[in-house]
Amino acid sequence: MDFNEAVGLAVQVLRRHKGLTQKDFLGTVSIQYLSDLECGKRTASLAVLARICERLGVHEALLVILAKHFMHPTDPLPQIMREIERQLCVAGFMEAY
Repeated sequence: MDFNEAVGLAVQVLRRHKGLTQKDFLGTVSIQYLSDLECGKRTASLAVLARICERLGVHEALLVILAKHFMHPTDPLPQIMREIERQLCVAGFMEAY
């Protein structure tokens, strides 16, 4: 699975988890756009993904983290989160843990 497909799957999983339909995103994106995104037929810009995340009520980073997990399902989410924290520390954005 490539990154765009994984992002689409993450959007779909989060949307369904929140109990939302594709119609609930009218005014954010069209039903066809969302359908194409969820099926991996379309690549969304960061601005569009930010609007989708706002409608979902989730942080934009969550979408990317889930996409990464879907691309490499054998990597446990806690391991991915620890690696993100480590990289933030190395970059000086967080105190060492």
